[in-house]
Amino acid sequence: MSPGKARLWTGMSCVGTLVVVTAAMLFFDAPGTMLATAAGGGVSEYMTILAFFGAAAALLLPFDFIGGMLIPAAFEKQPPRMGQWFRCWFRSVTLQLLFFSTTFFFYLQIGREIGAPWLIALFAVLQVTLLAGQELIWQLMTAQRIGAADGGTAAVGGSAHYVRHSDQRFVGGITGLPGFESILIPDDWRSRLDPSHLKVVINRRLAALRSGGRFRGILLAMVWNITSFTAAIVASGSELRSVADLVTIFLWFLLFSFVGLLILPTFNRRSVFGLDRQVSGIVNVHELQQAISEIDQLTEQDPTRTVSAESVFQPIPCPARRLQALAEQSSPNVPAWNVARTALFLSWAFGGPLARAVHCNVGRPELWAMLPTD
Repeated sequence: MSPGKARLWTGMSCVGTLVVVTAAMLFFDAPGTMLATAAGGGVSEYMTILAFFGAAAALLLPFDFIGGMLIPAAFEKQPPRMGQWFRCWFRSVTLQLLFFSTTFFFYLQIGREIGAPWLIALFAVLQVTLLAGQELIWQLMTAQRIGAADGGTAAVGGSAHYVRHSDQRFVGGITGLPGFESILIPDDWRSRLDPSHLKVVINRRLAALRSGGRFRGILLAMVWNITSFTAAIVASGSELRSVADLVTIFLWFLLFSFVGLLILPTFNRRSVFGLDRQVSGIVNVHELQQAISEIDQLTEQDPTRTVSAESVFQPIPCPARRLQALAEQSSPNVPAWNVARTALFLSWAFGGPLARAVHCNVGRPELWAMLPTD
């Protein structure tokens, strides 16, 4: 079994477990049975919310250990040491628990005092806040630093920062609010990638900005999340009086987020093909093809995945299909770049129920706040 397939099966098992447990909890009304259904003291309610997310972290721990320790130990040349991995995992989980429990406490107070519809406004504001603070969150979770900008890219629509990291699957990406973006590139790519291929990567991410693909990806991700959150409130009864009501909304949001895992990758793959085609007009096509294959090898993806498996689970097409699309001169349109994984990160605005359960980052804390992109 390849490392890509091992990660895929781990992610599928993790997501499947969460969905089955969630469906069972809703069917048997577990929140109403196990949690307070009336208003209580502030400290008691906060501790109950904190305990709920602690229990969720405990449920995910076996999958985290498989994805973060066992799979790297079996397939990677330099897997993380147990102590190193656990420190990063504990720091990241602690930060998430504090963020989720604090925001949920405010959701409860707002919903109780002025009504559940106002929660949607808070959810939207938190998504924007997460987008603006993504770099800071990543640094707090990983204890890594983002280096100074490479001024060579600033004049053409963004600044590139070389980022130190410990996880070989870290690929960087684009962060920041529209108009204030930074391009993050793994620091070791300067030595592991051919210089011409590294230039292709930077040009490709600049093209994602100039084409408007990243902005559309953010917009669609936010709209999808807001729609899912609104549907979760309606499905739960549109009332928020207690911790039990809040957890019920969370469970419904998890199910609607799962639907997003099945729908949004389609837009993601189209954007990958379109961006490849756009970039082929400004860089050497042969170098673009080589860069696509080389990065896939560096991050140890599964190059043999089937079309059917990719259509369900993979928002980023494999190199063979990307190269085939280039040869066929597919559409250069970039409808919504990186939308699938942007939606996962922004779902932190209401507990991020699936953001660290998917195969691309399960057990890899360094990727929880900055999921892999193309």
